[in-house]
Amino acid sequence: MTRIRLLGPVQFVSAHGTASRPGAPGPQTVLAALALRAGSLVTVDELIDRLYHDDPPSSARRVVVNYVHRLRTHIDRVDTDGGARPSSLIGTTADGYVLRLPEEGVDALRFGLLTARARHRARDGDPSAAVACLEEALGMWRGPALAGLPGPGAEDQRRALTEQRASAMEHRLELLLECGHSAELVPDILRALETYPYRERLHGALMLALYRSGRGAEALLAFDHARRVLADELGIDAGPALRALHAAILAEDRALLAAPSAVDEEAPARADLVRAGDQDPPPPAQLPPMPCDFTGRHDQIAALVSALTGGGEHAAAVITGMGGVGKTALALRTAHAVAGSYPDGQLYANLRGPDGTPCDPAGILTSFLTALGIGHERFPASLVDRTALFRTLLSQRAVLVVLDNATSVAQVEPLLPGAARCAVLITARALAAMPATLTVPLVGLGPDDAVELIGKVAGMRRLAEEPDAVAALAEACGHLPLALRAAGARLATRPAWTVAALLARVSDQARLLGELRVGELTVEAVFELSTSQLAPGQARAFTALSVPHCAEFDVRGAAAVLDLPERETEAVLEALVDAVLLETHAPGLYHFHDLVGAYARAKAQAELTEGERREVVRRAADYLCAGVVAAVRASQPLAGPLTAEIHPRRSAGPELGDAHEARVWIRRVMPTVAAVVEQAAACGDPDAVALAVDTVTLVPCFEEIVPLGQLAQAATALVPAALAHCGGDIAGTAHYAAGVILKTHSSPASLHRSRAHLLKVLETFEDAPAPGDGYRPFLLVLFTLAMLAELELQFGNFAAARGFAERSVALAAVSGDRELVARRRTVLLRIEVEDPDRRMALDRIGSRCRELTGVFTRSEDEKWLIRVMMTEADSLLGNGSHAAAARQYRRVLERARDSGHARNEAECLFRLSEALLATGDTGGAVGAARDALAGAQPTGEPLLMARSHEALGRALRAVREESAADDHLAQAEELYRGLRRPAETGADALAGSRPGAVRRHPDGTRSPR
Repeated sequence: MTRIRLLGPVQFVSAHGTASRPGAPGPQTVLAALALRAGSLVTVDELIDRLYHDDPPSSARRVVVNYVHRLRTHIDRVDTDGGARPSSLIGTTADGYVLRLPEEGVDALRFGLLTARARHRARDGDPSAAVACLEEALGMWRGPALAGLPGPGAEDQRRALTEQRASAMEHRLELLLECGHSAELVPDILRALETYPYRERLHGALMLALYRSGRGAEALLAFDHARRVLADELGIDAGPALRALHAAILAEDRALLAAPSAVDEEAPARADLVRAGDQDPPPPAQLPPMPCDFTGRHDQIAALVSALTGGGEHAAAVITGMGGVGKTALALRTAHAVAGSYPDGQLYANLRGPDGTPCDPAGILTSFLTALGIGHERFPASLVDRTALFRTLLSQRAVLVVLDNATSVAQVEPLLPGAARCAVLITARALAAMPATLTVPLVGLGPDDAVELIGKVAGMRRLAEEPDAVAALAEACGHLPLALRAAGARLATRPAWTVAALLARVSDQARLLGELRVGELTVEAVFELSTSQLAPGQARAFTALSVPHCAEFDVRGAAAVLDLPERETEAVLEALVDAVLLETHAPGLYHFHDLVGAYARAKAQAELTEGERREVVRRAADYLCAGVVAAVRASQPLAGPLTAEIHPRRSAGPELGDAHEARVWIRRVMPTVAAVVEQAAACGDPDAVALAVDTVTLVPCFEEIVPLGQLAQAATALVPAALAHCGGDIAGTAHYAAGVILKTHSSPASLHRSRAHLLKVLETFEDAPAPGDGYRPFLLVLFTLAMLAELELQFGNFAAARGFAERSVALAAVSGDRELVARRRTVLLRIEVEDPDRRMALDRIGSRCRELTGVFTRSEDEKWLIRVMMTEADSLLGNGSHAAAARQYRRVLERARDSGHARNEAECLFRLSEALLATGDTGGAVGAARDALAGAQPTGEPLLMARSHEALGRALRAVREESAADDHLAQAEELYRGLRRPAETGADALAGSRPGAVRRHPDGTRSPR
């Protein structure tokens, strides 16, 4: 018979006995992987894992095919007996290859069969027959297993096989002791200890052999030596079995002389339990097949395999994660990978019934005991006794127990094997209190793996035809394997559908969950299983928290939304995390997985009244408004006047101690602010609308650190909502908020809409009010005039810009607030610098800027200090003082970075690049422009990006990188073209906002201004 040898160098043995090594290590690795799973499918992905472990090359699949071809060629060459072609030993399937050999044909598998047979013979009370089996098994070894094969995969398997060899050696020596051999065994045990000095069973066998040979003192010395080796080398004490044997020898326990073995004293009891006529049942092999479309998870598989085959005792691995994340698939993939390390069998049980209820562990033990050869008539009645019998049966075996869908530690504990050489692999949504060698919290697949899984189910043709749509579909499915399989299955059964068509359906939140169905299994049903276990208060919180579209929320924010004390809220949030219905990536911060959020919102729509949902949105808006107010008060010099007349709030908001905390909080909550403000506008609740208006009005205080463009849709939606439900000052404030936000977009349409909203503010508050008439209307008019000045400056309408700025200065003077006047004067100086027909000399502008610098320094107004210092730098640049301008820009840059003003930093950098270029520092100019572009891109502001591209293009041209320069200048030109004013205005193009800028004409030509 053709055979494969793995217990030594990898060899192929022909039917007529010729042994040969099949090629280089690569083909040998493939042959070893196939041989260790003889008769079973080994996928191409598994072979790639064996060959490369991490980071396989793109040609990995071709390499596997090539290696299999070389193996078949080698087999054909050396094994020519028989009618069939020998290369048919390696069969091909759609997913991989099968080695068509019985287990007896692979020495490593035959070794496992013989050691299992030896255990059965020993349990049957025939130690001599068991010894014969073990000696035959040990005689097959020709050196280290898989000798010469490199790589971590081969090393893991080599370690597992070596562990089996050591266990078989121990068992043989213990059985010989049981047969009455003592003195003659001492040399064999000492030789074994030279190879395996840390195995306590060998030390125990030596002590017993010495004691039974009348060498009690040496037996005690052997214990001292064992304890010293374990302590010195491993830092551990001797185990309880070894200590008990030592105590018995010290007491001169004569029972040790008569007993067959202290190591396996339960063997006769186990033998009595085996059914008559079935004394040698085959090892259980209960693992279900692993999913043929299994994708990714390489790091998790490697970690799990290492934990389960790393040589440690009582190995236990736990896989946790939300429903549908692929826990069972990963467990089965891992279990099949390590099955060869557990030759006495694999037990599997699903611990959740078809209706979702937890299974009784007593019933699971019934199936396990049956698989282990115990007749029903011998089953103990109690769960405790069944567990004891189960552990007794496994005490001398190496069995892998897979417990799928566990619901609690109490359910799992009776099913855990007690034997050191057994291992358990558990999946559960959450099993926090379970002691484990390794716990793997599972999340969705990575983007590439998610796309690949859709392709495996729907057909790889789809990936090639619509790659962008498939990637978007994977994103819409939250990269959740169950959802990805459902989407792929729908495409596979609807070949006429495009991926884009299914993407459009799942993009509709109302239809999303209904589209994700695999047969009778739906994503919605999986989530329902989790929520059915919640307490009533937790279930209510789960639905309520989903109503406001929060990207994430903290404990205080959740408490405000739920109207609960913070401590109670935190307990509820943590319970939802434990149920894998909420996720947390940082202490105190929580969020929904996209699909879980969609499911929760569907439940909220069905279970909460419209009034209840409106109340939740109002509370969320209240908390966010309170938070923005707190952030303004922690960071803005004019915080008092700015927040004096905010709509009444109930929430205290977050605790923000200083400006840095305020900036961090604002950056984090901006996506949530945008979403909740839109909800408030749509819900029709007057208080929610008013709170949202105040929130959006205050957020521009942080325009230097967060891109305001993300609020454009929300701010625009607030205007009709405020007019319909609030009116008066709130409606005027809504116009102001929309005007400020739209101004940051820079596109002609947005700028004109911004101007219309800002003019509406002036119309709402017709007479310029005095501060005594209320700070809201006064500040709104004051800020609106300044905004209109800046807006006209962007259009290049310098006279109009100057008019609005002068009005804002005059109005600020009415307040008697020197700092408020200084801010408005800064806007006026900015216009003077930009205006080619300026009324004031540049050096005088610089002098005025330095005066205002003193005002802002004394008031610690960092935002306006940066602005006026930048204006002074611009005046120096425009006056030809390039080196001085560069020095001033660097001072501004330092302040902007220290204060986290990212937008100011980007603007300062492209201006610094221009100054450096003028001084001849081309390298510095390139570096500053690159940094400017990197900082401009996150803002989403086309004008800022255009200027950064232009600065980088000019700097690159100066260092003669013409191709890259042309590319950046072309991108700048395209952005500038998009910023051109509508034709009916009769203007050229939006003017640049720096001295010496280039004016762009409608035909695309440029000329110096």
